Formats: sequence, structure tokens, C-alpha cells
Amino acid sequence: MGDLPEVPVGTFDDLRAAVTTVAGPMHAAGHRLYLVGGLVRDRLLGDDRTPDHDLTTDATPDLIRELVAGVADAVWIQGERFGTVGLRVGDVTMEITTHRAEAYVSDSRKPVVRFSTELAEDLARRDFTVNAMAVDVADGTLHDPFGGRVDLVDRILRTPLDPVESFSDDPLRMLRAARFLSRYGLTPAEGLVEAARSLVDRMDIVSSERIRDELFRLLQVENPTAGFALLDDMGVLLVVLPEVAALAPTDRRAVEGRVAKAPADAVLRLAVLVHGAGGHDTLRSWASTLRLSGRDVGRIGTLLDGVDLLDGSPPDEMASGGPPSDERVRRLAARAGDGLDEVVAMAALVGVGPGGPMVGDAVARLRDEGELDDLGPALDGATVMRLLGLEAGPAVGEVMTWLGELRISEGRLDGDEVRQRLLERWETDAG
Repeated sequence: MGDLPEVPVGTFDDLRAAVTTVAGPMHAAGHRLYLVGGLVRDRLLGDDRTPDHDLTTDATPDLIRELVAGVADAVWIQGERFGTVGLRVGDVTMEITTHRAEAYVSDSRKPVVRFSTELAEDLARRDFTVNAMAVDVADGTLHDPFGGRVDLVDRILRTPLDPVESFSDDPLRMLRAARFLSRYGLTPAEGLVEAARSLVDRMDIVSSERIRDELFRLLQVENPTAGFALLDDMGVLLVVLPEVAALAPTDRRAVEGRVAKAPADAVLRLAVLVHGAGGHDTLRSWASTLRLSGRDVGRIGTLLDGVDLLDGSPPDEMASGGPPSDERVRRLAARAGDGLDEVVAMAALVGVGPGGPMVGDAVARLRDEGELDDLGPALDGATVMRLLGLEAGPAVGEVMTWLGELRISEGRLDGDEVRQRLLERWETDAG
């Protein structure tokens, strides 16, 4: 065990001061108020940011609401049935939760919540010891009944209770373990991985939405590679992302390496995973199993389409090692729309397309030349009908499609030339 340094005097003073307005009426009514969880953990690690304040108390939710009503600028009670009252005082947002014990029982997807008056019981229900610490707002006392500070120093990921009990109570903690392992460089405590393996079937009771949200949090960690390795060791990867788990070890390591190099954008990184684990077929599967939003599915689909287009470059482009043709870049821009730059970045991440970074150079050049503006047909439908003597109908649509293809394949042409080419083409067809 590493040496346990003293907590510097005043470590939590600014956090305590930020909630004194709320602490006043609660203390006056005989109740305790504690800073808790990640706020305490990160401050002990030297993180001086001031995120939203999570607090816990022995007061019941209805009493919390009553006591803060006179001092809060806004109060929201959507989580009150789970013991949480949200509020804002000035620029400080906080959530106050009654001490509680909760567990997922049988095949239920919702926790059974029991309120408590004991801080230690509340901390025992937390996911990991590094999150099971609290600071008394009144006097700054650090409460750490499960050795979270020691585990922070020793970089150990441990559950407050036996891991079988902790993971059984809320199986999502097995997925959450991957995030904390990756973010803080932790090592699983003895028995943690084995406990998860024995309970992996319990993941079935966790909702798709909770799994998706926790997966996104993992993907936002600077380097989630160690987390994916832990998920694989625990057997959770096979449940959550079976297509990734099915990859050969070398292929999976390559995909995870690309994820780590991508900006910490959850959806972009998920797209990298999708690309490496089956492409559009995998996207269709994950859209359902992870309940992805239509917006996220559309964004990932655009990225896959763009990469596929570059990956399908003609052999002569691929062999030359030079940039893609102007036509291919225009086609890519038409398909990607506002997502063009992200497609180019994605292609570089996954290593497809001719010329690698020269794709970006080609895009920049054509953009400067105006070649990527107004990529639709050069003539409108009314003009087409007048020039060709057509009535509104399928024939007009056919011509508009041809004009759109002309713009993509040959670039921006003078209006007179477009009209001449149009008349020549359709006169030829008529002949």
C-alpha cells in the first residue's frame, strides 16, 4: 500500500462555501449535508474544476424540497421519487439525494430504493471505493469508511462491498468499471474480474439506454483501450458489443487503437468501432440494441458512406498514391454534405482512400475554387421543361438526375455550355 498523504487544509473549502446557502436551513433543521462521490474523488486527485455539486443528506426528499424552497433560484423534482432534488443557487447547480440503499432484484430493470439516515449505508451502495467518500459541509470532515483514498493512491479499482454483491445489485457497474479503469489508470482488485464473469448474464436486466449512455462515457475517456480489455476479460464485451468481441485479437487491437487516436467524441469513436466491426450491418444492429438516436445513426451512416466511397477508389488512383480525382472529391462532398470534413478525418483514422492526408488537401483546393459549392443540377426544373418542351413528370426527373451527375463528374460548367450539352444529349436520345 502506498503512503497516504495528508489532505491539504482547505482542499474542499470552496466547494463547501458554494453550498452554504443551502446548508444553512438544513443544518438549522438538524440535518447533515455532505459533498459526495466524484466531486470528492477528483478534488483529492488535485482537480480544481468546479462541476455540479452532488450532495447527500439524512433528510427525506420532501423535507429537502421544503428546506431549499426559500433559498434556491430554481428547484426541479423529476428525481424526487428516487430521493433526488435538483436546484440552482446563483451559478451553482446541485443535486441533493437522501441517503439510500438500492438494488436491482430478480429480472427488474428498475432499482428498489430504500431511504436511510446513515451515511455509511449510502456510501456502501456506491459503485467503487474511489467514489464512496463524502465531506461534511459543516466542518470539512472527510468520511471514507471503505478506504477510497488508499485505493486512489494505490490505483486500485475496488467495490465497497463484495464485488458479487455490488455487481449483482447493479450490473451496469461492470461496464462502468471499464471507464474508471481507463480514466484513472486503475488496476482491478483481486476477485473483481471473476465476480463480473460469474454475473455477466445479469446485464440482461439493464436497459439499453443505460448501457448506451455508459458506453458513450467510456468512449469519451482520453484512451479507453484498457477499458475495452477489461470488458473482454469480464465477458461483458460479448454482451454489449458482440461484433467487436468476435474480431480476431489483432484486428480488435487495431480497431481499438484507431478509437484511441480519434478525438474524444463518443459518436465519432463509435463510428470507428462500427467501421472496424462490420460497417452498415453492425450499425443496423447497434441502432436497435443500443437505442441510438436517429441523429447519431445518420451521422455514423454518413461517415461510413464517405469512407466506403473513398475505399472504393479506382485501382489507378490507389496505385498512384496520389490524391483522389476531383470527381471523386465532388461526389464525396455531395454525399457527405456538412459532414465532409469529418468524413475526411474519419478516412484518415481508419486508413482508407487514395493518398491518405492528400484527400484533405484535395478537398481544401476544390473548396477554395468554389467547386464544392452548389453541387446540385445547374438548371432548375422550369428551365429544363422550357428548353426541352416537357411537361411536369418522370422525364423531367430523369433530366435533373442527369444534370446532377454532370455537375459531379465534370465540375462547374458555364451556363451556356450546360444548356448546349443538355440539348445535344436529349436530341441524340430522341434521334
